[in-house]
Amino acid sequence: MGEKQKKQDIRSDLLLLAALIAWAFFVNRQFRISGLYKDDLYTWSCWGEQSFWQYAFPQGSTRCRFVYWAASWLELQLIGHHIDWIVPFNILLNAGLAGFLYLFAKRLSGNRAVAFAVGFLFLGSHFAYYQIGQLLGLMETMGVFFAVLQAFFLYRYLRGRAETKNFCLALLVYFLNCFTHERYMVLLPMFFYCLLVRRDKKWYRYLAVVAVFLLMQGIRLLMIGTVSPEGTGGTSLKDTFTVQGAITNFVLEALYSIGVNAGPEHLCGRPWQDTSFRVKVLVLFWNLAMLFYLLISFYQLFLSRRYRKRGAEGMKLLRDLVFFLGFWIGSAAASAVTIRVELRWVYVLYAFQLLLLAYLYGIRRASCEARNADPEAKRRYQFDNAVPLALLSVVALLSLVMQQYYRRFIPKIYLFPDQARYNSLADVTYGRYGREMLGKDIVIVGNSYEMSDFTGRTFFKTFDPAHTGQGTVVRHVASVYDIGLVHPDMLVLFEDPAHNAFLDETKAVRELQCAVDYGYYEDEWMDQRASLRILLQESGELHFRVTYPGTLRGGEEITVESGNSVQHFPLTKNRESFTVAGTPFALNSFRFSTNFQVENAAEQRGDTPLALLVRFDVDAGEGEKAWEEK
Repeated sequence: MGEKQKKQDIRSDLLLLAALIAWAFFVNRQFRISGLYKDDLYTWSCWGEQSFWQYAFPQGSTRCRFVYWAASWLELQLIGHHIDWIVPFNILLNAGLAGFLYLFAKRLSGNRAVAFAVGFLFLGSHFAYYQIGQLLGLMETMGVFFAVLQAFFLYRYLRGRAETKNFCLALLVYFLNCFTHERYMVLLPMFFYCLLVRRDKKWYRYLAVVAVFLLMQGIRLLMIGTVSPEGTGGTSLKDTFTVQGAITNFVLEALYSIGVNAGPEHLCGRPWQDTSFRVKVLVLFWNLAMLFYLLISFYQLFLSRRYRKRGAEGMKLLRDLVFFLGFWIGSAAASAVTIRVELRWVYVLYAFQLLLLAYLYGIRRASCEARNADPEAKRRYQFDNAVPLALLSVVALLSLVMQQYYRRFIPKIYLFPDQARYNSLADVTYGRYGREMLGKDIVIVGNSYEMSDFTGRTFFKTFDPAHTGQGTVVRHVASVYDIGLVHPDMLVLFEDPAHNAFLDETKAVRELQCAVDYGYYEDEWMDQRASLRILLQESGELHFRVTYPGTLRGGEEITVESGNSVQHFPLTKNRESFTVAGTPFALNSFRFSTNFQVENAAEQRGDTPLALLVRFDVDAGEGEKAWEEK
């Protein structure tokens, strides 16, 4: 029977974990990455150009995050040039983290439904925006996971289970987390807290904590030349830290954790002053429901402890509450010391809040069941689990609604306008043409987006398995008159600031500049007879370069008619360049004819046979350069 129940429990857990994965994909459906930019693009470029050792242990860096960088290198090895895999990969990782929270919360609460709610709410939080929507989200996911895993092992140590093993594992996880993100080094005091409240007399454990901390700082000093952590936005804590600023940031994090978006729009998406009144009321009721849940939990715990007269149990309760609050405070302090509070740093606080609720549910339920089982309790009031469970359900429901409201404004956080812009750039290039666009000349009309040279050089390399971009060039022009004629190896894009996007207008510009009546094709083949209208620029000259893929027998001639002018151009070489004159800044009609054709051509597209390849240009310098490169 026990084995059968165990199998049933495993099946139930697997089913709920699968439900968490499904929920993770559903709730994060708004996120998409098809193009990289800024820090994500820089990270990819380092991976594409460096060996593993250079990438994981960079020289001259101000950060020491080799654990994260090693994991990031493995992630990029898997993703490669499939940029659209980043979000699904991040979702799976975050779902795995939620699954671990589910298992931890199940141990704490003794209730599968409560544990599932912990994982469900964790995934639904708007704090997850960075973990899901950025390539560097792996770093935050790893940091939260290691922090929770450290708490898991230390909690088992507090409970007296495999003390040495769990304490050592907690130290190992802490060490790894310090080299995932340096802010988590502030969780060191939790080791001493656990040792002291356990009254641990094994001195080597104290020494082990000190040794790990000194080892970590020694590695940092050796690799980056300092033990002082860097701040966010390229700042240094030694230059920017103030006590007043840290206290202010700590209060902001506390407000975020109770549903109040206290920061500016570019950091939180929806500032509190702009939040809907109905949502403000919802946040108020959510906090009231949370408060009532805490009050009734402590009330029942107080009565049950007093009835059983076991002071040691009360001290264990206090010890565990301080334990979870300690991790919350430590994680908050870790990110309060820099110049600003980013919403993503509150995610770990939210995880510990959920675990604390699960712990309270479990300890209260166990205590009340023990009290109700006492024969003497029949003469007293017996506790009912329905009210606390109902309150917890209300807390979960209101939290979910609140988080979904805030999720609607994630696109306003400073990372995502640029992300949407470069998603659009990827969509209208690689998304539309695939690898055929690699090696093309990408001409962007306008530069209001202020694309950096690094982005222009690197952006399209991410789609190339060889990491070179195959010669793809990005250049900006002020207007269509600065482009020259559009050739097959060119894409013309327009900035669309009103929609924060790029538009592919290659075909429209080509037709504007070179309207074909008959006999000329996009791949530059021309029939024996062709008629075109071409927009000339200031010089009023049309340059055309021809290629005849056959044997010249002598006497081959190209005739060009424009208005009343007729010119004859003898073709003496298989590749030659010619120039005809026309009217500047106007559509000029040109009719071409030849006295030869491609011998034994495999196809005939128009009324006359194919004759030769012709490339037109209205700028001799640019055209000649492009022709030679072609």
